[in-house]
Amino acid sequence: MKSLQISAALTTLTAACVVQAAPFLYQYTNNPPDILLGIRQAGGSSELVVNLGSAARFYSAAPGSTVSISEFTPAQLTATVAGLDGVGVAVFGAARNAGDPLRPAQTLWVTAPRADAAVVADPWVRQSAFGLGGTAAKITSVGSGIASYSSLNAPGALNTPSAVVTPAGYQNGYGAYLGAGNFKGTFQGNIEGVTPSDFATSATPLRLDFFEIRPGTGDALALGWFDFKPNGTLTFTAAGGATQPAPSPAITGITRSGSTTSVTFTTVSTAQYTLLRAPAGLDGAPAAWSAVGSPAAGTGNAVTLTDTNDSAAAFYAVRATP
Repeated sequence: MKSLQISAALTTLTAACVVQAAPFLYQYTNNPPDILLGIRQAGGSSELVVNLGSAARFYSAAPGSTVSISEFTPAQLTATVAGLDGVGVAVFGAARNAGDPLRPAQTLWVTAPRADAAVVADPWVRQSAFGLGGTAAKITSVGSGIASYSSLNAPGALNTPSAVVTPAGYQNGYGAYLGAGNFKGTFQGNIEGVTPSDFATSATPLRLDFFEIRPGTGDALALGWFDFKPNGTLTFTAAGGATQPAPSPAITGITRSGSTTSVTFTTVSTAQYTLLRAPAGLDGAPAAWSAVGSPAAGTGNAVTLTDTNDSAAAFYAVRATP
């Protein structure tokens, strides 16, 4: 029986720990850590976990560039799912140690599935290191568990350095720690997207936005998005090139003092916001309404814009642009 090997190298800056197995390799304590892809199907007998490499591959990608994911094979996917309808896909990673001042210990990288491929998902919310730590532990347990399984089984087409197919009921596997998509209730929402019943015959990918959640407050940072395509391939597109639409802001309050109306609304840190006022008679869609004042940059928290006018009654909307 082959045993799990844990090798550590100590430098004056940080401790490095690599979970090394034959043949799967997973690194999680050096910062940046490895990012994992999980694929499963409801009622299926197998799960696929893929090591996509360092988180830096994604947060350092050139704006607008597209990365083809080649770390898993069609044979591994076919061994995992019975067709591409109803397939769950998620991408995740966690930094367990310090080392990067911008991305401290307990920084998470997780997907958020889009309900509509053309509409960006709402960003995850940053939390304290303590609040993120439970999820970080579940994430690294997935990688360690897959490395352990790999070490106890012979290398082959379904057990490679970058991808391993395991039984769906494996007690230290992907599903055991992900649960219903929120890492057994330790995370704030569901990171897993599921392909629709007509996915295999459609032309629309399953799109999942990819966020970096650093300890702190405000919204997580959008790094780009993954597309799982009806032909079974996966790509990552970095943000900042072909611009993603900004999430629609929600107006949370309107107050009036004298002739000044104040409109408060939700924001993300990657968008600009413009206050719009409806013309007399409420003619036309909000896209045609008049802009009021200058745009304001989003902060990840609520922002307030004002309008000074003599009308006691008016209709307002807020436009978000990336």
